[in-house]
Amino acid sequence: MSHFISFCKGSSSAVVLGELICEKLKASTVEAVCNKTVIDLAGVMRSNFPAFNGNRLNLEKHVLKSLAENENFDDYITYIRKPRKQTEAFIKAEVKKYIFTDHKDEIVNKLKNNAEGLNTLVINALSTATQKVQTERGDINMWLKKFSSLLKGELTFETISSQNFSDIHDFEFLKEEITKRFTSINHKMSSLSLDKLKESRLKPDEILIDQLCKCCWVMCPFCAAVCTNTIEDHSPDDHSVPFHRPKGIKGWHKRGTEEFSISFCTTSVASHGKFRPHDSEESFPYKEYRRAGPRYANWKITADQSKLAYWKWFVYRFQNQLEEYYEYKFQGRGEIPSEWEKIPKEEAIRSLDEMC
Repeated sequence: MSHFISFCKGSSSAVVLGELICEKLKASTVEAVCNKTVIDLAGVMRSNFPAFNGNRLNLEKHVLKSLAENENFDDYITYIRKPRKQTEAFIKAEVKKYIFTDHKDEIVNKLKNNAEGLNTLVINALSTATQKVQTERGDINMWLKKFSSLLKGELTFETISSQNFSDIHDFEFLKEEITKRFTSINHKMSSLSLDKLKESRLKPDEILIDQLCKCCWVMCPFCAAVCTNTIEDHSPDDHSVPFHRPKGIKGWHKRGTEEFSISFCTTSVASHGKFRPHDSEESFPYKEYRRAGPRYANWKITADQSKLAYWKWFVYRFQNQLEEYYEYKFQGRGEIPSEWEKIPKEEAIRSLDEMC
């Protein structure tokens, strides 16, 4: 009779411990499945998605292409004034479209496969821990330590004190009890919806932003073109870009007039003209632009004739909005050249290939 009572007590403890373990595994496994799926997604997009699988210039090309396709002036202004903010918005939008529209079924299957993979991990850990404690004639403390160690790195499994479960000796019963309960939990996880990814603390867009946006974001003081150096603090190297823009894009105008300046930086620095920085009363020759202060001194602007058709198209396409935004006019010396009017959007977008 005492043996029977002891057996029932041990079995009851095993049931309680099984419930406790499965309760802890339930939340941890959902989080682990989502995290693994998120990390996998970020890796796939970083390797295969055209906008994310190249260098910094490649990313900028896709941002500019997206801006041209949408033709939203407010987004353009955000890009011109706060390029990193608009780039991050682009990454978030592309990741959302990839997951919830273009590859929806594929991502659902990935969630399911990752859930099945973690189920296999837990079942194997149960078998291994049980086999070890039986072979070495161990106790529940040994079983718990072995089981926890096998999950480490994959699942967050808080340590459970063995103090109240010292009467457990039938580890096969414990294993079967947990297997039964966990299989039921995992069956529900295999039908996780994509909404669970939205709730995940780990986000694929944040991973990609961290990877793609850790670079230099210093803007050209004339035209706001963003330095393309991939190192965030790359001093003492000069800031540089392969292509500059018309200065009017940043609001430059002819002093004492309402006329926009539509010349490119690369043309200006070869001219005999002068400019006055916005925060200075002194004028400087364009050829000696580095003397105009720290914001100018660290830029390398090569005097050449390189001019992307993209920015000519942009100025013509949004001339009215630019005039309203900056309160200057494309007139007089700032009149838009007639040839800029003939550049179709498709040609402007194709010209972005010159950047890479």
